[in-house]
Amino acid sequence: MSDLQRHGLNGGRGGAGSPLDGLDAQQRQAVLAPRGPVCILAGAGTGKTRTITRRIAHLVNTGHVRGDQVLAVTFTARAAGELRMRLASLGVADAGTGPVQARTFHSAALRNLAYFWPRVYGEEPWQLLDGQFRAVAQAVRRAGLDPSTEVIRDVLTEIGWAKSSLLTPDTYAEQAITLARDLPAPAPEVARAFRAYEDLKVSSPVRLLDFDDLLGHMADLLEDVPAIAEEFRDRYRCFVVDEFQDVTPAQQRLLSAWLGRRDDLTVVGDVNQTIYSFAGAEPDFLLGFADRYPGATVVRLESDYRSTPQVVEMANAVIGAGAGRFRSAGLTLTGMRSPGPEPRLDEYPDEDTEAEAVAAAVADLVHGGLDPSEVAVLYRVNAQSERIEAALEQAGIGYRLRGGEGFFERPVIRRAMSAIDRLVDGSDEAAAQAAAQITDATEAVAVIRRALEPLGLTAAEPSGTQARETWNSLSALVGLAEELAVNATSPGLLPVVTGLRERAAARHAPDERGVTLASIHAAKGLEWDAVFLIGVHEGSLPISHAINAGPDAIEEERRLLYVGITRAREHLALSWSLSRRAGGRASRRPSRFLDPVRPAGLPMEPRRSAGTSEKGRCRGCGEKLTGPMHRALGLCPACSTEVDTELFERLREWRKETSEAIGKPAYTVFTNDTLAQIARERPSDSGALGRIGGIGAHKLGEYGDDVLRLIREG
Repeated sequence: MSDLQRHGLNGGRGGAGSPLDGLDAQQRQAVLAPRGPVCILAGAGTGKTRTITRRIAHLVNTGHVRGDQVLAVTFTARAAGELRMRLASLGVADAGTGPVQARTFHSAALRNLAYFWPRVYGEEPWQLLDGQFRAVAQAVRRAGLDPSTEVIRDVLTEIGWAKSSLLTPDTYAEQAITLARDLPAPAPEVARAFRAYEDLKVSSPVRLLDFDDLLGHMADLLEDVPAIAEEFRDRYRCFVVDEFQDVTPAQQRLLSAWLGRRDDLTVVGDVNQTIYSFAGAEPDFLLGFADRYPGATVVRLESDYRSTPQVVEMANAVIGAGAGRFRSAGLTLTGMRSPGPEPRLDEYPDEDTEAEAVAAAVADLVHGGLDPSEVAVLYRVNAQSERIEAALEQAGIGYRLRGGEGFFERPVIRRAMSAIDRLVDGSDEAAAQAAAQITDATEAVAVIRRALEPLGLTAAEPSGTQARETWNSLSALVGLAEELAVNATSPGLLPVVTGLRERAAARHAPDERGVTLASIHAAKGLEWDAVFLIGVHEGSLPISHAINAGPDAIEEERRLLYVGITRAREHLALSWSLSRRAGGRASRRPSRFLDPVRPAGLPMEPRRSAGTSEKGRCRGCGEKLTGPMHRALGLCPACSTEVDTELFERLREWRKETSEAIGKPAYTVFTNDTLAQIARERPSDSGALGRIGGIGAHKLGEYGDDVLRLIREG
């Protein structure tokens, strides 16, 4: 019997029955609440969709409202489809009254505007803007801004935020400055582009509206034309709004216009999951609901049927340590499932070791019978995906990316790889001559860095969301180049470029049944049996620009981590690395958000590593390192007398032969760092070998016998 069955909560997806079947006491209270303003505060995994669909069914079945008089609004087409499916399974559409309308705000506005437009504008045509990016690009050029893709996208984002916040080109700049918006250009210049964009739409032969205009125009009709308002409110008498913590001022204005003087409204939300303030979401509408509607029924759903008590306990600890207005309004969940494994908190010396360990843990779960599609690896920004992509490839685990492309498939990385190729392919004679003179690893990386500067790799992290995303991706590529340069078997630029090409070529096509890789934002609303959260360190989560922006931005980062944690049903692991690359300076510290869940607030014990050297120098005496083994160890020959150098060379030769036989780059078998650790530790059995960083269950099974044989032969 499943946990949901044990608690009588597996109904709602099957055939029609009583809307009260299988509900817990809190859900039942929400379903039976009288008509009028109802606020359901629903925590992660507490059955909010079940509750609101049962409430709608109850209202229809008891004759309080007809099905076709209900308008249920959510934020994604997928969620709206889920609502329709659930309502159909409850038989609401069979009541002879027509189906409940379940739509997004924009879809509902578009449908209603198309119907009512002729009443006001007659035969005057209008058209939904097709190609908003092109229109904004034209406006950016007219305003004299940098017409790069990153700037255009950021201006597009700012226009969307402004309209969601009920701002005009005249009021935008002041508010953007007050809120310290992360802008690609000074606020008055962005406002100038905003004005140019609006002028372009007005000057078109046909009146053009973008998606954000739909909300405003429909609100205008309801506010200014009494006959339209009367007809609409006669048609729709009951409103349900999901994810109410994400409502923007523009959406609230439309909702108020829909309602008029009435208050037949049910909202569902969770302030702990407010993670879209940057896009205009205004949680004050949820926080102030009871003040706006005195006498409103407020129900708290805090019984979590998704996650184990261990996962719930960690989520409560992280969010409970928050500060500010959200803390008192937040929910404290109670885990209702059977106990499961304790969440893991793992610290690693570098990002590759972290990725390899996570991939090994994923492989263990998959080989143990868990469906790969029930596993997710989540991160703060998309640029963090490359290392876990590579590690999963090495482990033979298929994956798919949600809400983005594979690292080497991203347009900016494709352009970057082309720029790097031109350094060595002879198409640029001057660049080729300069490249031929390079003999030092540091110089090779510097040349690559200079080649990427025109693409957005500035010396300092830039402002503007898109520019920062580009910068993060290019920085990650340079980080790979640094590692390849340090571990190269021969000097110069060509081995580094070849290594990057091999890394890109090693990628496979996405596997729709594979492990999900996604940013935490893209994972909102989803859940998996096992979740791995990587890069949970200061500067990543909370992200660096949030730290600079102040307490409110930091608290939103806390809520983001909370959302990531609550995606896990059973297995949960959070990890971070002390350095970007092997041998780098251990300058990172785990996220401040983990302080409440780390034992006694003390640092976790680092995973086994080859050591930490700084800038290619021995961590023992400071001498400059030469040779792949010593660079991997971070120790010079004089300080590494315990290492079996002959075994290291035998392992490298075996790795070369193995990689050629399987047709994959050598690093996909084992990295130099892993080989160096083997040569130092000389493990005598598979258990000891498996404890070395970079060797998971999959690689142990595939290569363990060969490695142990080489050790015994020495």
